[in-house]
Amino acid sequence: MFAITIFNLTDTFFVSRLGTEALAAMGFTFPVVMVIGSVTMGMAMGAGSVLARAMGRGDHHLMNRIATDGILLSILTVIVVSAVGILTMDPVFRALGATEETLPLVKQYMSIWYVGVIAFIMPPVGDSAMRAMGDMKRPLIVMLVCAVLNMILDPILIFGLFGFPAMGIAGAALATIISRAAGMVTTLAFIHFHYRLIDFRYNGISELLTSWKRILHVGVPAAAVRLFPQLLRAVLTSIAAAVGGVSAVAAIAAGSRIESFATIISMAVGIALIPVIGQNWGAGRLDRVDRARALLNRAAIGYGLLITAIAIPTAGALARIFTTDPDVILHTRWYLWIVLPGTIGLNLYNWTSEQLNAAGKPRWVVIINVVGTAAILIPFTVIGSRVGGFVGMLVGLCTGQWILGYTATRIGKRELEPTAPEPAPQAVPPAAV
Repeated sequence: MFAITIFNLTDTFFVSRLGTEALAAMGFTFPVVMVIGSVTMGMAMGAGSVLARAMGRGDHHLMNRIATDGILLSILTVIVVSAVGILTMDPVFRALGATEETLPLVKQYMSIWYVGVIAFIMPPVGDSAMRAMGDMKRPLIVMLVCAVLNMILDPILIFGLFGFPAMGIAGAALATIISRAAGMVTTLAFIHFHYRLIDFRYNGISELLTSWKRILHVGVPAAAVRLFPQLLRAVLTSIAAAVGGVSAVAAIAAGSRIESFATIISMAVGIALIPVIGQNWGAGRLDRVDRARALLNRAAIGYGLLITAIAIPTAGALARIFTTDPDVILHTRWYLWIVLPGTIGLNLYNWTSEQLNAAGKPRWVVIINVVGTAAILIPFTVIGSRVGGFVGMLVGLCTGQWILGYTATRIGKRELEPTAPEPAPQAVPPAAV
């Protein structure tokens, strides 16, 4: 997660050198990119969950089929996302609040991004397969290489160094795609030549569909874990554009990148939970799962308090890394002061959802996300914006995250403690038994 965060920070930093409007344009692309990323990570989590439990049972045939068929599912997703994304750019980004000044910049970025989206969608599935095998090192190496390559390419393509044409914000998109493509090739090489997980034999459409059903049984709820927060992010961006204009949207673009760096450890923990919880749940060690759950709840609170304490005196300096515009700096400071305390609830909510997914209990994940986003987070955010504008919007979001985090922990305690019902009926769909 450190490599991914550095990747995003690099893009935002160099694009911010192009001015406030370019930074705001990045802010408008962020919700859409993250929605697609949520779908991608859902598939990755689904494949990883099934693989981890198959590994716990020693089912090597299932491991091969899930890895291979998961990649095929990601290719199908690429085709759909590319076509729909290119055809809907205008209405989608206008709905988010993009103006006549920022919309052309948004389209420059997303036109390239959609064409190369395969490099964004496929690697997480392969990385998840490696993590399910207990390998955290190789996915990290891949993303570090991608991050370094992106850091090199960004200034070259954005500003036109070494004889290359200056592409502006489109250069950031191209640098991202080239870097991700390098990671995609490396990831596929690892899972095929090192782990021998890719099986080129055709076993019939029935087995392919069964694999997809297994993946999506956990993958759809896992995508929902990430999708609903990104839909909330889209609402947040739209409200910010309405109440604060370009400066507020630019502040969200900068603030959210700083937030992602501040919460890097919590994101890494969320990813690492899949093999730990999945393998112990598959092996019947519910006592270990329960101890991990209790420890994670305490860690979520402690880590949230720590990053809040750091952000209070440093918010202004962090904002000035990305902009010299006083309005953007002011909005970014408010964002960090208010949103980072909300990560306490966000971590409780995210980590509980990951544990439930890893244990094959996606039904509760869907309930937490749908009800939490629709009945708590969005209403609190909207009401806050009407009462207090940009600052009120952030206060409403933070309050909603605390409430949702507490609710999620209560559900997690009931479903994951050793006295909870056995997981077997929920772990895989009936057709997979």
